[in-house]
Amino acid sequence: MQSVSVLPLHGGRAPKWLFPRMVKLSKLISEVVIREYGESEFVSRLSNPYWFQALSCAIGYDWHSSGTTTVTMGALKEALNNNSGVFIAGGKGKQGTSTPEQIMQGLKYFSMESKADEYVRMSRMSAKIDSALVYDDIGIYHHTFVFSDKGDWCVVQQAMQNSTDNAIRFQIDSRKIDHSDMTKETNSAVGASSSSQTLDLTFNDNTCIKNDSVAAVNEDINAILNFNAKVYRLPSRHEILENVDLSKRARDTLKYANEMQPEGYEELLSIKGLGRKTLKSLALISSLIYDKEVSYRDPVMYSYNVGGKDGIPYPINLREYDDVIAKMSEIVRASEMNDNESSKALTGLSTDLARQYRLADAK
Repeated sequence: MQSVSVLPLHGGRAPKWLFPRMVKLSKLISEVVIREYGESEFVSRLSNPYWFQALSCAIGYDWHSSGTTTVTMGALKEALNNNSGVFIAGGKGKQGTSTPEQIMQGLKYFSMESKADEYVRMSRMSAKIDSALVYDDIGIYHHTFVFSDKGDWCVVQQAMQNSTDNAIRFQIDSRKIDHSDMTKETNSAVGASSSSQTLDLTFNDNTCIKNDSVAAVNEDINAILNFNAKVYRLPSRHEILENVDLSKRARDTLKYANEMQPEGYEELLSIKGLGRKTLKSLALISSLIYDKEVSYRDPVMYSYNVGGKDGIPYPINLREYDDVIAKMSEIVRASEMNDNESSKALTGLSTDLARQYRLADAK
């Protein structure tokens, strides 16, 4: 199951005085969650948009910027890799393109090399699903594949939406998806700053359209290649669909797909060169050929701990931040004791944080 969050794009880097502290605090929080609930639960929580957002705010980053994703995952990667039961592969830019190699490093660390083909495939497919099937004008620039030594994994990745200058976060939980067809109804929760309708091909209501797309490629390729109408009005929707003609490159790719004879939509999606524009044009053309209606939808809470980098809801107090790290260290030590002592430590921290929230509100 996948979730999506939309965040304004903020430039620059995390301040040097903040990032090392984020690493320390995120490590302590992660250790408590892992000790109390296990590695699998921690990985699953990273795929929850609200828990992830709360974690990002708790360690002091912006409550709504693109760095919420990239910097938080960077801090977690530095905090957890090679010293815990969780490994994070990938990241922003070149780190993202190195995800397969980093997955191999983590699997070797866990002695789980047999998972290599599966994990690399899931990583690549999740990136292509989000870049080609959901929104119309995005480009993924941050991709992380997180897995535990228990075999559970999640994906946290982010794209830039060109039309709005928003960063869009995508999160996938391996325990909640249909492994037989990753393209099937992956969106489960959305946090967005604006509303927009899109031809989301992961939507269950478009299952027939996806099946028809595969049938058209395999059986009616000439009808697809000869389709050249740029504008068509669907009588039942009274909408105009534009730009459903195919470029020469798209036609060549579809000819190749016809030769491959994909057995299902996931296999069709995996064909190299078959991207967002061609897949959506194929869906629209198939809907006209087979007289099916496409479905559009909007793929469309925060908590604070130590303040925010931009001074929202209040400036970070470094003394208080270091104090939180110290208290979290006490919790980690307490959690190594009996459950009663661990519960007391957690309750104590909650009381301290509640006091800080009241002070923040008073400001």
